[in-house]
Amino acid sequence: MFAEPISFKIMDRAGSAMNELCSMGIIGKPLWHQHNSDRYEVLNNIEYLKHVGRFDATLMDIVKLAEVGELQALPSFDLYGNQINSILNENSTQGLQGLQIEASRDTTMINAGPIDIVELLMDVMNAEFHLPSPVIPTRECCFARYCKQFSPNDWVVVDVSLEDVFPYPSNNFRKRPSGCMIKGMPNGYSKVTWVEHVEADHSQLNDLFKPLVTSGLSFGATRWLASIVRHFEWSETHKATQFFADGKIFIPQTGRTSFLKLADRMMRKFCGNLSATTTNPWMRLAPFPSSTDVRVMIQNNMSGTSNNSVGTTIVFCTTIWLNISPNRLFNFLRHEKSRNKWDILSQTLSIQQFACMTIGEHMENRVSLLRASTSEDKTEIFYLQKSYADASASYVVYAPLDEPALVHLAKGLKPDNVIAFPSGFAIIPGGLPKDNGNNAGSNESLLTISFNLIDKATHVSRVPPESVETIYRIITETVTAIKDALSCHSRLNNWAQDELKNGAGKK
Repeated sequence: MFAEPISFKIMDRAGSAMNELCSMGIIGKPLWHQHNSDRYEVLNNIEYLKHVGRFDATLMDIVKLAEVGELQALPSFDLYGNQINSILNENSTQGLQGLQIEASRDTTMINAGPIDIVELLMDVMNAEFHLPSPVIPTRECCFARYCKQFSPNDWVVVDVSLEDVFPYPSNNFRKRPSGCMIKGMPNGYSKVTWVEHVEADHSQLNDLFKPLVTSGLSFGATRWLASIVRHFEWSETHKATQFFADGKIFIPQTGRTSFLKLADRMMRKFCGNLSATTTNPWMRLAPFPSSTDVRVMIQNNMSGTSNNSVGTTIVFCTTIWLNISPNRLFNFLRHEKSRNKWDILSQTLSIQQFACMTIGEHMENRVSLLRASTSEDKTEIFYLQKSYADASASYVVYAPLDEPALVHLAKGLKPDNVIAFPSGFAIIPGGLPKDNGNNAGSNESLLTISFNLIDKATHVSRVPPESVETIYRIITETVTAIKDALSCHSRLNNWAQDELKNGAGKK
């Protein structure tokens, strides 16, 4: 697809990036060191400069002084610091000089062969990376992805930015040689070491998220590995056969597959809705006195599609900080027995205790069908819920389904014609993990709450005043209900552990 001069430039860049990544992935200290007590490692920028050969020899004595703590012998380190920063940004394109370096490395075992992993990771592409909150800027770049097999069981996949080859409108992010080394193991697993080395602009980042982002945990190596693990776990969930749900209810494989496909689409839609991408027309509501920051997105669908009805959809969300571990918060929000403690609709309709039927499950990845009835007229309410957690984030996403939709899915018919408007929660650590990368060690969480509603009768471009009041009421009451429920609950256990203590058994 490219003319020869461009192709040669890309190949040359990719080859150099492959050499650098292979070298960085093998070397240990002093190039890499543990980030506090976490599992993942961070890069020593000075050692990196020495290693890649971009270091100005005239600065070597200065660096030696810095390493042995003799800074007092220098007249002014600011001057040399500026020189080092300019070297770090060598070959930067116009407008990239203010970017800060992020680098992280992580290793894990993945239940898949090297070829399966490589097939996920190939091409020249434009990409946009985001976290689940509209207040965190996305990262966009154009990069080449190059794969090379070094032996029957050893592969390397490398990414490197191409901004100087293809001018790109965004200048807040670029990839230095990043990617993974994959080694096939005798037991069928693969050992994957991921290195993520980038330059990024933090100037527009909300202070709440700076510790997580600048540490490299949010966009770094750990997140890439978690996404690959999640992909193969989800594949294993799809492959399960002769599945009995809770209560010994047998779900035909075709019906179960339809539910899982809808849950996957629901999750993708939820994540797409929460992104700060420029294609999402987020608006900030004028705040009420002492209210939280609420963002709203309005989308008018005039014609309708197979999985999106005619009408106006309104997505509104907020992100709050909570002094509770992500693990406990995740277990509380996904558990059917705690739903009526935060679900405002449930409280309004006096819904009895939710019952749960698990449709698919693998590790911390679960798809469930929640069923409840009102205490007055026994009207049944159903929700399809998908929840999963990994080292970088956790999600609880649900969408209401009517009875015809359930019958349609249970028969194994295509879920394309089923309409699902996902609402839910995204949880990321509010502080850095404290014990081997496990989020349970951090007692701070950043919780994003998102609701997705539809009004079939109107087509609007702004939120009416009466709707603003309703949105704030829903958000405020949900936040208050979550805080009240968690403050009354024992801090020593999470909800799943409490269920075991009370003899309910493990699901």
